Amino acid sequence: MTDNKNKILAVAAMRDGKVITKLLPGEKEITLGSGYNNNISVEAPGIPDSIILIKTGEEKGTWDLRLSDAMDAQITSANGSKLKFSDLKGLGIFNTDDHGNYVLKVNYGDQGVVTAGPFIIHFGFIDPPKIVEKKVLPKKKPPVKKVEPAVVVPDKRVLKLNIEDVNGRREIFPNAGIMTIGQADYNTICVKTDNLPRIHTLLEPESGNKYILRLLPAIKGGVEVKGSVIPFSTLIERNLLKQEKPGDPFIWVFDRNVSGVFTVGNTEVFFTFAEPPAEILKPKPKPVVKKVKLRPSVYNWKNFANRPHEITAFHADRKENSRFKLLLGIGLGAALLMGAVTDRLIVVVKESKTQILRSAPSARAVQLAETPPASAGMGEEIVSDMPVAEIATSGGGTGGSDAPAGGGAAVGADAASDVLSSIGFAAYGTGSAGGGAGFIGDLQSAASSGTGLASGQSGQALIAGAGGGGSGGIGGLAGGGGGVAATAGTVSSSDMQAAHQAAQVTFSANASGEAIDLGYRNMSDIRRKINIIKMRVQTAYESLLRGNPGASGTITISFSITPGGSVTGVSVSCPGSLAGLQGTVTAAVNSLNFGPAPEQTGNLPVTVPFNLVPPQ
Repeated sequence: MTDNKNKILAVAAMRDGKVITKLLPGEKEITLGSGYNNNISVEAPGIPDSIILIKTGEEKGTWDLRLSDAMDAQITSANGSKLKFSDLKGLGIFNTDDHGNYVLKVNYGDQGVVTAGPFIIHFGFIDPPKIVEKKVLPKKKPPVKKVEPAVVVPDKRVLKLNIEDVNGRREIFPNAGIMTIGQADYNTICVKTDNLPRIHTLLEPESGNKYILRLLPAIKGGVEVKGSVIPFSTLIERNLLKQEKPGDPFIWVFDRNVSGVFTVGNTEVFFTFAEPPAEILKPKPKPVVKKVKLRPSVYNWKNFANRPHEITAFHADRKENSRFKLLLGIGLGAALLMGAVTDRLIVVVKESKTQILRSAPSARAVQLAETPPASAGMGEEIVSDMPVAEIATSGGGTGGSDAPAGGGAAVGADAASDVLSSIGFAAYGTGSAGGGAGFIGDLQSAASSGTGLASGQSGQALIAGAGGGGSGGIGGLAGGGGGVAATAGTVSSSDMQAAHQAAQVTFSANASGEAIDLGYRNMSDIRRKINIIKMRVQTAYESLLRGNPGASGTITISFSITPGGSVTGVSVSCPGSLAGLQGTVTAAVNSLNFGPAPEQTGNLPVTVPFNLVPPQ
C-alpha cells in the first residue's frame, strides 16, 4: 500500500456542472443534509436533516461512507474494480447505523461519486495543498430519531439449487432448506476434492427471512446482480464478508432476494429462492382386512333321512313330458357309453432309451448306494445294482448273434459314448469298452432307471460290444464272451451324494448413503431384487464347471441405484478362472430395476460379493 501520508482525502460538491463546495476534511467528519449547519446542504426528498457522509474508519487508512435510501454511490478501487451501491442495496450485505443509514467502507486510494438529490459529490485522494487549515467550530449533533422496527412478513420461498457437473444438470430443493457440501456421499453436493472437509454446511436458514452463508476459501463464485456476477473476492475486499479469525469461513447474513453461484472444481451450483414445488401426494396404504376362517356348518343328515320328503313335481303337457324323457335318456346313455370307454382306455407313452437313461441317475440314486445282495449269477436286472468294476484290458471275443467277432468293442464304444454324452455322464470319467476303467460304473448308473437292459442283442447302443459275444445282454459283460473281468466293490451313500451335489452360489449386499440413512430405500428390498439374478449366475457357473471343474472364487459386483430405480456404473470383477462369467453377470446386473424413490436426491452405491463354490 502507498504511504497514506502522501495524499489526503478531498471532497467536492457540484450542482448543474458547477463546483459549489470544496472540502479537505483530514481527520474530521463531513456532514450532509437539509439542515443549515451541514458541510453540504442538500434539500431533496428522502435526504435526512443531517447525516455523517464521510468519517475516519476504525482501521488505519479507511473511511466510512454513509448513505440513505434516497442516495446512491459508485466506488472505484485502485485496481479498477467498481462497486455500485444501488445494485447491492437490496441484498442485505451492508451494515447500518443506529439511524438506519447504510455504511460503506472506503480504502485509501479509492475514488467515487455520491448522488444526493441535485448534488453530485466527488471524493478522492489528492496531494495536499500548502494552505493553513481553518479551525472548524464543533457542531451540534441533531436529535436522534427513534426508528420503529419493521414488521417482518414471513417469506414462503425456499432454497432452490441447480447443479451442473459431469453427470449433467439437475434441480433439487434441499431438505429443511439446508445445503451441505463436502467429500461424503450424503452431502447435498458431493465433491471429491482435497481442499474440502468431509461435510460443511454452506447455507442454512436464520431467524425471520434471513439466510446465513459460511463461505470456505476453496469455494469460488459470486452474487448475481442484474444479470452480472460480483465475485465473492470483491465482497471480501470491501469487508462485506467477514471472518472471526484467519482460517474460519466468511460469514454473510442476507435475505431471500439474493441469488448467486458457487464453483468448486468442475461443479457449479446456482442458488436462488423460489416457491416450493407442489407436494406429491403419496397413496394411502390399503386397510388391512383380517381374514376370518369360516367353519362349514355341520348338518345332521341322520335327521334329514328320517324326516318325510315331498315329491318334486314338474308341470308340463304330454308332448313336453315325452320330449324331456327322450333327452334325459339320450344324455344318460351317452354318459354310460363314454364312462365305459374311458374306463378301458390305456395311453402308452413311448420313450426312447436315451430319455429313459437320462432320468436314471436322479430316480434311483439311493438304490445304487445300497450293498448288492449275494447272487450266484448276473441277470439282466442285477446289472442295475452292480458295483464299480475293474475292466480287463483284453478286447472282445467271438461275435454274438447280432454283432461280428472283434467288432463289438469298437461299435459298442461309439454307441456307449453317444448315449452317455447325451445323458450327461461325461463328468463320470467314462472309458472305452473292453479297455479303460469306468464303463461298468456308467452302465450301472444307466441301468438304475428300472427298465433293465435289452437281452440277447450285444450290438445295441446300450450294451453293444461290451461282451462282444456269448448269449448277449448283460451276461456278456461278466466275461461270458471272454472280454470283461469284473471285481465287485461297494458304492457308498456319500459318494453318490457328492456326485450329484450342485454348486453353491451365495451372496451378500451392502450399501450406505443418504437414501439408506433417511429410509428412502432399505437393504431387504435391495437383496430381494439382487436375488432375482442369482439363478442366472448359478446357471452360468455350472456351465463353466463342465469345462473347468475346479473354478471357484468370489465375484465382486459394484453399481449405483439412481432415484428412478435403474442401475448405473456397473462394475463386475471376475478373478482368475471365473473370467468367463464376466459378460453374463454384467448383462444380468444391467437388467435390474429397483423402482423409483422420488425422495432420493443422489445415486446409491451398492457392493455385492458372490461366493462360488464347486461341488465337493
